[in-house]
Amino acid sequence: MPEVPNKIDKTLINTLSVLARKEKKAKGFQRRVRVRGKVIKKGLTKKGNIRLVVQKGEDKYNFVIIKSHKENYALAEKLSEDSLVYCEGINKFRAIICTKLKQISRIDESEQITLS
Repeated sequence: MPEVPNKIDKTLINTLSVLARKEKKAKGFQRRVRVRGKVIKKGLTKKGNIRLVVQKGEDKYNFVIIKSHKENYALAEKLSEDSLVYCEGINKFRAIICTKLKQISRIDESEQITLS
């Protein structure tokens, strides 16, 4: 009698895989650094990328805008020191790789509070 290979129903495995992918994506967005602040220093790296030091309150954040991100790079070239920006990025080794850069007119210092 020939052996029949084990047939496993894959619906549960597929459902769990989809849920795991969604959770991983959500956690990736949670890990991103989001800062509204003032550019206090602007410079170039060895490879020609732009480095911005953004200050929010007492904290300073080092953002690197990569040349391959054309729109962000063009905006960063136009920025001057003391301009107000919104930066979002992924935390890597010593700097934050900038994924979103916007120039803003003012900084809104409002915070979320829990109503009781």
